[in-house]
Amino acid sequence: MTISVDKNLSTPIFRQIVQSIEQCIANTSIKPGERLPPERELAATLGVARGTVTRAYTELTRKGVIESVQGRGSIVAFRSSSETGAGSAGGRKEKAEAMIRRLVDSLSALRFGFQEMKAMIDLAITEREETLASLTVAAVDCNPETLGMFERQVSLLSRVRVRKYLLEEIARDQNPGERLRDFDLLLTTSTHYPDLCSLAPVLKKRIVAVAVSPSQETILRLASVKPGQSIGVLCESRKFFSIVKNRLRDMRITGPLDALFTPRAPGALADFSAGKQVLILAPGGHASPSREEARALLAFTEQGGHTLVFDYMIERGSLAHVEERIRELLEKRQGEAGA
Repeated sequence: MTISVDKNLSTPIFRQIVQSIEQCIANTSIKPGERLPPERELAATLGVARGTVTRAYTELTRKGVIESVQGRGSIVAFRSSSETGAGSAGGRKEKAEAMIRRLVDSLSALRFGFQEMKAMIDLAITEREETLASLTVAAVDCNPETLGMFERQVSLLSRVRVRKYLLEEIARDQNPGERLRDFDLLLTTSTHYPDLCSLAPVLKKRIVAVAVSPSQETILRLASVKPGQSIGVLCESRKFFSIVKNRLRDMRITGPLDALFTPRAPGALADFSAGKQVLILAPGGHASPSREEARALLAFTEQGGHTLVFDYMIERGSLAHVEERIRELLEKRQGEAGA
């Protein structure tokens, strides 16, 4: 028996497991009375959460495809031929066709034309697709640089929209829980997890704490900074400057250090970079500099200066946890929509 899933498909993982097991039964690669893999074992094999397999087995039990037997676990149920194979698929299609015919008859009785029927059905399908189209995530942190990193990384995940909030902005709100209640997930750093839980205790189950750290490439580039070199940091907030400063201290990089914050006056970058050997840019801060600042950065490097981006990222394990939470929420939403 081969049970497989494709995480790139839009079909929920638990539904793919159900379909895969039903196909194994239909082609007799697993027969009535035979035992299915334990939930934990199958979850590990497929690389999914155990809860996803549990949901698939529950659905198969509800449909009468499998049954739970004391001491044996989940086994394939004994069913008549009329309940299995192509007959069940054909019956499902025939039921759907009959429902569509009845709907068309009812709309015709209400004097709707065929084009109007198509438009209404298309609209209903579009509305359902939009309902399932995406999850909304609120990213909450103390500095805009980390919020920008959250947005870039999480927005790459399938069907996720991210909105950014500074923690101090949420703290000033008279009712933070009400402001954030429409978001599916609330994402923050481990450092600020207790703060956000305190501000919105009713939403604690939606709050996900993630570990963040400089990328490996950033660490390697910082390690190349020579002792005593003068360093300048270009950033938006003092909070982020503090993060960079603490990382440099931990790496025993102790040269002269200064920061230039945005917004910056014309010519400020050229003046600031004079006498510096290294410029550290905040993530995203180098993506679209003004023409004047682009010229200043080019002149800095032509004169022997070095620039590096301090990429601050969600650690791999935390990002995998976020992906799993998003997958579970999408599966739940699709399951509710299909119920």
